[in-house]
Formats: sequence, structure tokens, C-alpha cells
Amino acid sequence: GSGRAPAHDSMKAVVLVGGFSTQLRPLTLSQPLPLLDFCNQTLVYHQLQALKDAGISEVVLCYHEQQVPPSWDESIRRLEGELGLKLTCSREDSPAGTAGALKRAESLITDGGTNDSPFIVVNADVLCSYPLRDLLLTHVKHGRQGTLLTTKLESPNDYGVVVADERTGRVLHFVEKPETFVSDLINCGVYVFSPTVFGRMPAAGVEYSMNELLPAMAHEEQLQSMLLTGYWVKLTTIRSYMDAVSSHLEIARFMAPSSLAESTPNFTVRGNVMIHPTAVIGKGCVLGPAAVIGPDCVVADGVRIERATLLKGVHVASHALIKHTVIGVSSSIGKWCFVTESVLGESVDVTEALLLNGATVLPHKKLRRSIRSPEIII
Repeated sequence: GSGRAPAHDSMKAVVLVGGFSTQLRPLTLSQPLPLLDFCNQTLVYHQLQALKDAGISEVVLCYHEQQVPPSWDESIRRLEGELGLKLTCSREDSPAGTAGALKRAESLITDGGTNDSPFIVVNADVLCSYPLRDLLLTHVKHGRQGTLLTTKLESPNDYGVVVADERTGRVLHFVEKPETFVSDLINCGVYVFSPTVFGRMPAAGVEYSMNELLPAMAHEEQLQSMLLTGYWVKLTTIRSYMDAVSSHLEIARFMAPSSLAESTPNFTVRGNVMIHPTAVIGKGCVLGPAAVIGPDCVVADGVRIERATLLKGVHVASHALIKHTVIGVSSSIGKWCFVTESVLGESVDVTEALLLNGATVLPHKKLRRSIRSPEIII
């Protein structure tokens, strides 16, 4: 029947990564964005898991990067094994724009033109409740060249807004950063396209963005929209990363309560807290709300951690207080430190009894002085 989703065995998806460290610095200076941990799983793992759940068997990762770290391929192979998905990389030396990146990967996506199944596209900096099966069904039902996921935002004007027919969901047009209220719908950065879309793109190598492609499709009545009812976050800033952690843990409370920690005779948990099984927590610690303790972390006695993420291998000495902060891989915080509203890159060493308020610290720094107001340490 026409309402059925296409056969899933041949269906592919694309994750648009872009540059490895254009966002979420300084965390991404030593770790490509897709491999950055978020609630103790890499960002791309969350996306790949959702794609797998939607019946996708192969995912193409598009990125432009001159220096790809040796750990990248290793991580991709490991994810392949963990998830049982085929992962293929489409690498560019120079940016080709969001739609240009798809064009470059055309033959990977369409198996050299032999596969005419629709394909899913997800931006690497987006996390949401991914209603991908519904999105595929909507795409097939309306038969347009593309279908995009939208969400309602209270202050949509920071983003481009989508104006859609309220009855049918067809996208009418887009307005970039409107001055007045036009619509409360924004583009989530999650799409389904039919391969015929490649025919309307310039040749591979020509820079071409979604902001050019989508309005042209809308103009020709070839773009459908579907409203997302679950949560949606775009990880552009450290602040948005922290907000997203908080939302994600809130959802875990309902969907996967066993993934959250409970208080023990040794330490107290307040609200939603995730502690990796390999982490060690000292006596008298108070953790939470919205705290994530990563693998191989060591937290000494009497530490307080609130609305903060400790990435892998962080050491926190006794009686330190960490709030509204993300601490990078293998960093260490000295005794009696108070760290708030800060972000520390990889292997940052903070000596004891310092106050860090609004500090952004680049990787491999040793801090011996307090930072009392927002400052970037390079």
C-alpha cells in the first residue's frame, strides 16, 4: 500500500558533521564534536542509536577536516561494532556547505544511482526525541521531495523560522531571523529526502547550503513538514550543552530510570545524576541535580557537584565545589576549589583553593590563580 514505509534493508542515513571543532570549544579542540561525550555516550552514539531504531542499516558521516586524528577511524570502527551499523565516511578537505556535503556523498547514499529509497539526514549538533519512523511515513504519505522536522520555540527569532500550511503541513516559505512574529516553527535540522533531490543541486564541489536548497524546494511545493512533539536541543554553545544534559537526564528519569544513580551510605544524590560504573566517589559527597560523572573519574571526599559534567578521567580533590561547569577529559581540580559557570578543556590542572568564575580554559593549562570574572585562558 502507499502508506507503508519503504523497505528498510536498503535505507540509509547521513549525519552532517561539518568541521570537527567549529562548535563547543574548548571541548572540541581535542575531541571531534561527534565523539564528545554527552551523558556518558558520544554525541554521535545517541544519533546512531536513534537511526538504528528507525531501521537504518548504513550511515554516511559527512565532514570537512584537514587533520583527522588517528583516533577517529578507530572510534568509528568501534561504534560500528557496538551498534551493528555500517558506517561510511565522506570526507572533504574544504567545506562544501550543508547541501554540498550531501551532493558529494551522492553515490554513497544512492549506491551509485541504483537505490531510490528515501534517506534520513541529521545534523551532528542536534539531539532530539527523533520520531524518525513517523517522519519517514509522513514523507511517503505526502510524496514530496523532502520532509523536514519542525519544532515550536517560544523565541524562534534566533533561528530561521518555517512558515507552513496549518492544514497540510506543506512548507510555504522560510524567514531568516524575522524582526516581528511570523511563525513559532523552526527547522530542527532533521530531514528525509528522496534521491531525486540531487537533481536540483549544483555539481559536487560547488558550495551549496540547506538555506539555498530548502526555500527552492518550498517554492516548488516539494517540501513537507512534520511537527516534533518531544524535546529538541542544538548544541552550539557550552550553555546549550548544559541545558541539554539537564533535559536528557529528565527524560532518562522516565525512559531509563536505571541509568540514574541513587544515594548510598557514602554519598548523597539530589535530583537526576548519572555516574559511570568506573567512577569512584568519596565519602560525604553531594551530587546533583543535573550532574554527570564520566568514566574513570575520581571524586574525593566532601565534594559538591551541581549542574555539571565531568568528562572522562577527571580528578576532583576533597571539598571542592563545582557548579554550572563542564570539565574536560583528564583535568584535575585541587582541594577547596570553587568552580562555577566555567568550561575547562582537556588536561587542565587547577591548583588548590582557587575560585574560577566564568573561566574558559584551553587544553593543557595549569592554573595557579583565581579567575573572578569571565575570562578566556589561552
